[in-house]
Amino acid sequence: MNKILIKNIILFLFPVLIPVFILGSFAIIITDKYMKESITTNNLNLLQQLDQQTSLVLNDMHLLHLDYNWNPEIILSLQNILDSEYLTLQQKRNLEYGEGTLRRKEIATPYIHSIYIYYKNDKDRVLTSRAGVTSISSMHDTEWLEEFDSSSKREKLWMKTRSISEFSFESPEPVISIYKNIFKTSAQHVEGIIVLNIYQSYFKDLINELNHYQDQNIFVLDENQQKLYENTTSNSIDPAELDLTNQQDSYSIKLDGNTYIVHQLFSEEYQLRYISVIEDNIIYYIPNQLRWFTLLFVLLSLILGATTIYYLSQKNAKHVHKIISTLNTTSEHGEWTKKLSFKDNEYQLIVQRILKNYVTQSNLEKELKENKYQLQSAELLALQNQINPHFLSNTLTIIYWRAMALTGQPNKVTKMVETLTDILHFSLRIKQHTVTLAEEIHHTQNYIDIIKIRSDHPISIIWDYDEQLLNKQVLKFMLQPIIENSLSHGVDKSNQELTIKIKIRALEENIQVTVIDSGKGISKENLHALREGIPSESLSTKHIGLANINKRLDLIFNGHYTFIIRSKEGWGTSITIIHPIKD
Repeated sequence: MNKILIKNIILFLFPVLIPVFILGSFAIIITDKYMKESITTNNLNLLQQLDQQTSLVLNDMHLLHLDYNWNPEIILSLQNILDSEYLTLQQKRNLEYGEGTLRRKEIATPYIHSIYIYYKNDKDRVLTSRAGVTSISSMHDTEWLEEFDSSSKREKLWMKTRSISEFSFESPEPVISIYKNIFKTSAQHVEGIIVLNIYQSYFKDLINELNHYQDQNIFVLDENQQKLYENTTSNSIDPAELDLTNQQDSYSIKLDGNTYIVHQLFSEEYQLRYISVIEDNIIYYIPNQLRWFTLLFVLLSLILGATTIYYLSQKNAKHVHKIISTLNTTSEHGEWTKKLSFKDNEYQLIVQRILKNYVTQSNLEKELKENKYQLQSAELLALQNQINPHFLSNTLTIIYWRAMALTGQPNKVTKMVETLTDILHFSLRIKQHTVTLAEEIHHTQNYIDIIKIRSDHPISIIWDYDEQLLNKQVLKFMLQPIIENSLSHGVDKSNQELTIKIKIRALEENIQVTVIDSGKGISKENLHALREGIPSESLSTKHIGLANINKRLDLIFNGHYTFIIRSKEGWGTSITIIHPIKD
């Protein structure tokens, strides 16, 4: 027993554990690599979206620059207005248009705080989106003028963060001021400056909307490595603590004993740097959890696999022990298992010992089945021979020609003989136990024709069937014995017409045949006796037809049929047969 147990553990445990260990290791490596690449891609996509939104904002500065640096009509008109002591009617109209344009742009754009357009003039006037044309001395915000340098040749825009208020009593609003010099078409020196003030809160909200992780620091640096705007986190990081000389898209850095992952994106057009900083434990929380879950799953698989195999091996060893004990008891060589070695397969030895018994049993079962089949065929043939006497066919043919010779022409006798001969030919010609519905209806109609000629009692036959069923196989000689039973037991002494309705329907994969007559019916006692007696009815009784049908149904369809008799005294009788449709 110990040999069997050890062998099963070696054969089944290691093939199961090794693939699990290998697949688990690969799963950890692939998952870790995939998640890190996915996280890096997601963070870079976030920075790219932030860059696109920033570019859209800075595009407003380009539109302003096109108007106030390259449009001569707007430049001359505004410069004359700023230098004039008194404004003409046309200048007032131009001023109203210019002020309205800036004001509408500020109102329509949610991130614009204010716009200043300044051309160097003797009156020190400036055009603003909020106050229109006003003197610089009357403005509360004059810090922007420090960026104007008439000797500068700087063509690119630049940005600075500051706080401004329109009036002294207002709380300062943090903004990002975007500056761009005005050269007035092709001038060599600066003639003015455009100032576009953007709400810092707009960018903070934008970052918070794009942010994926808790405590993720996202900020934007200008070309001087000064912070323009950032999101609000509980663990804010100073850009000076980072390695700003590193130009890689992604790198790690240690701050205060913690490891941080830095992702950065550079904007060459505006000299901006977009940076995302997040702690390693936060960004790789899901990959770490997956790694630990994978390791745990591998360990659990090892434990469960080892436990299951040990349990099954023990159980299997017990079964083998019982089988061997039984074989040792019944075998002539009871000691055949003593020499069982580690290399032997115990199941092959067991199979060899029981193979002879199995072959013997199989041969006996085969013989029993053949005997049963022959018995059923003989019984079925005997039942059909009760209705199919061959010699009557030849006798009826002789009677037919004798009757024709005596009368010299067809008459009722020859008609009956001809029809009866057709019935007998049908029974002798078709050897199968089932026929098509069309053949069964034709045979039944022949029988009805004979009855109508023979009987003086009025009879009415109603057929109700679907023509699509005519090619379906039904039990042979099924309708004629039922109709004969209706004529024999349903007709009373009155001369009232007997109506027989034959209804045939498809019922899923079965065919349902119902014969209803308007005869005198059967009493409850007789009906009960008939139902009880038909399954065991002797074929020599008055109900030979019904008993014959029931027996043939049982033999052909092996019990998969329904035979129902319903009747009420004074109302009539109905017989329903349901059996599978045979193609």
